[in-house]
Amino acid sequence: MEKTKKIKIWIGLVYLIALSVSLYFLFSKFSLQQILSYTFVKSTASNLLEYKETNLFLVFIIFILFGILWISMLQGFASPLLLVAGFLFGSYTGTVISVLTLSFAATLTYLFANFFFKDLIKEKFSNKFKFIEEKN
Repeated sequence: MEKTKKIKIWIGLVYLIALSVSLYFLFSKFSLQQILSYTFVKSTASNLLEYKETNLFLVFIIFILFGILWISMLQGFASPLLLVAGFLFGSYTGTVISVLTLSFAATLTYLFANFFFKDLIKEKFSNKFKFIEEKN
């Protein structure tokens, strides 16, 4: 039990460090005002489309990895990810890629939550919901 607790603490620390470092690099490279400006979005969109034309497979892999990171680690909303998928890959291909990415990310989130919070939930709610465990 003690070894499992130490592993959970280390994984939690690695998660917090990775989240902090990624947010630091995002906001050190771009300011919020710059990200929200129309010229930035327009130039970035044209650059993404040009890069997609030359490296389709690499953009596909990066999108899937970023989508998994966005949903499972950062707990982000899926709407921006779906819009980018439709913009980059088209309606039908973007839908398929989005569904696969979101499914995999949701599975990872479930496994992560089950590993970290299962004991805590059992401890907190076992007295209130004894009838559920009795039926199992």
